[in-house]
Amino acid sequence: MSTQLVATPASLSVPKAPRHRWVSRPAWLLIIMAVLLIGGAILVQALTPAENGAALPRGTSLSAAPDGTLALFRWLVAEHYDVTRVREFPFDKQGLDVLIVIAPEAEDFTDADVTDVTQFVELGGTVLLVTDGNDTTRLLRRDLGLNVTTPKNSTLSLRSNPTGATLTRPPVHSVALKSTVVVEPMLQNDPHFLPRITNANGATVATLTRGQGRVHIITGVYPVTNAGLSEVDNLALIQNLLAGVPPGGRIGFDEYHHGFGKGSSIADLALRSPWGWTLIYLGALLLTAFVLNGRRFGKPLPLPLTRSPAPAEYVRALGNRWRERSQYAFAQAHLADDLKRAVGAVFALDPTTEDHDFLRSLYAIRPDLTAECQSLLAALRDPVRKDAALVTLARRVEAFREHLC
Repeated sequence: MSTQLVATPASLSVPKAPRHRWVSRPAWLLIIMAVLLIGGAILVQALTPAENGAALPRGTSLSAAPDGTLALFRWLVAEHYDVTRVREFPFDKQGLDVLIVIAPEAEDFTDADVTDVTQFVELGGTVLLVTDGNDTTRLLRRDLGLNVTTPKNSTLSLRSNPTGATLTRPPVHSVALKSTVVVEPMLQNDPHFLPRITNANGATVATLTRGQGRVHIITGVYPVTNAGLSEVDNLALIQNLLAGVPPGGRIGFDEYHHGFGKGSSIADLALRSPWGWTLIYLGALLLTAFVLNGRRFGKPLPLPLTRSPAPAEYVRALGNRWRERSQYAFAQAHLADDLKRAVGAVFALDPTTEDHDFLRSLYAIRPDLTAECQSLLAALRDPVRKDAALVTLARRVEAFREHLC
């Protein structure tokens, strides 16, 4: 064994591992842009929640804008009704107790749609029809025998009052309509037509009985909107009109005629709402990030050249570790085992046997080497405390091995 095992105190020089850049600068830029975009959208949503649905049509239960009806939808859910959105016609009743139609403007009521609704009413269903005459319910109003008009010389009345004691659960004293529109039956003195609230212009809320069901008409969108639902007794009016609905009854909002039918609702929401555009922008940013990360901006850099350490460096490093930790006993045992393996390889002896058995076998073959080998093994088994003594033993072992050859 080389005497350089512990004699050289030089430490092993290990090359530094190359640094890896996990995220490139363009990727960081895109990440920052995405975070700012999402944070800005959340900030706008938090500061101006009523304007987030401004692009949605009025009256839809999907809108949180002032003229939307999301508040009414959520209030009915909180009252433990089974609330749903009707996205197809014919709606085949769908187990509904009440169908709410609020001033749709996207899709016209066709003859088939009108027949579907009137059959629903005649079989015992309830329809809450909110209209100001400027929507797509003309055929439905005509089939029900209703005229929704604005009288000549009409004045805008901020409040309308109940007619008689028909709205008492809970009591309704006045309703804010903000509309000059009134409703009347096409047939004069129609016994099925009951005015519920009137103002100076005429009836503004009425109930029409048809077959086994009823149609409640409100001639203005404001009372059911997010902005108007909480004014004066507007919410109490809705409670009275739905008083006949059983607990847990199923109520459906007509979203089909607002343009949110099946197969188009997701696309419409994505294109009409700020959240939809946020997702579109985010998707575009992610696509750009993938494109930029897959593109090379210049020539590829070669891998850094690393020099393979020489065997002597490993030996020095191992010796230095033993020396630092004062592992003299471990080094002595290693030298003794190495000596027995060298002698055993030359004379076909088992190096794993105990020292006295190993020396007895060696004596039978080479008695001239036995005394020196015994002396070396005894010195290696005797603990040393200094580097110089260990180095001397290592040199003696190396000289003995050369003598064997």
